[in-house]
This record gives sequence, C-alpha cells and structure tokens, in this order.
Amino acid sequence: MRLQYWMGEQLRKHKELLYNLGAISSYASMLTFFWHGIGMILAKEHPKHTLVVYAGLTLFSILVMAPYKWDKKWMRIKTSVGMLVFGLSLLIYLFCFIVY
Repeated sequence: MRLQYWMGEQLRKHKELLYNLGAISSYASMLTFFWHGIGMILAKEHPKHTLVVYAGLTLFSILVMAPYKWDKKWMRIKTSVGMLVFGLSLLIYLFCFIVY
C-alpha cells in the first residue's frame, strides 16, 4: 500500500517530465518511420502493403483528430509535425510501391 501511494505521489510531482518524455518518444517514433522510408528509397525496396496502409491510416487519424487538439500550442506543433512526417512517409511509401 505504501509503495502504491509513493508511486502515485511521484507521478503527480513529475507529470510534466513524464509528458515531455512521452512527447520526445513520439517525435522519435515519427522520425524513425520517416527514416525507414528514406532507407527504402535508397535501397530501392518495394514496401509491403500493410506499411503503406499503416502510414495512410495514421495520417488520416492525425488529420481527423487535429481540430480537437488545436487549442493548445504544443498540441498544434505536435499535430503539425505528425501531419508533415506521416504525409511525407506516405508519399515515400507510395513512390516506392509504384516505382519498385
């Protein structure tokens, strides 16, 4: 019981730090996705259709949810970055899908 209380207190005290760590992780995962697309262009690889669908659905979900997140500055930035990265990734995957 004490451990649970202590952990709850630590989470409340450091919630900003945890949010920032989550945001950094989110940006890193977006950039990893984009980096993978660049690697596919350089290697002239044909992407699997599931990868193209995932990129498309992720971009669609970001676009659909954008109006609900637009009221806070950092959410506008994160949403804009997400739209840019997943939009470019989708274009890269579609290019590789068609050309290779």
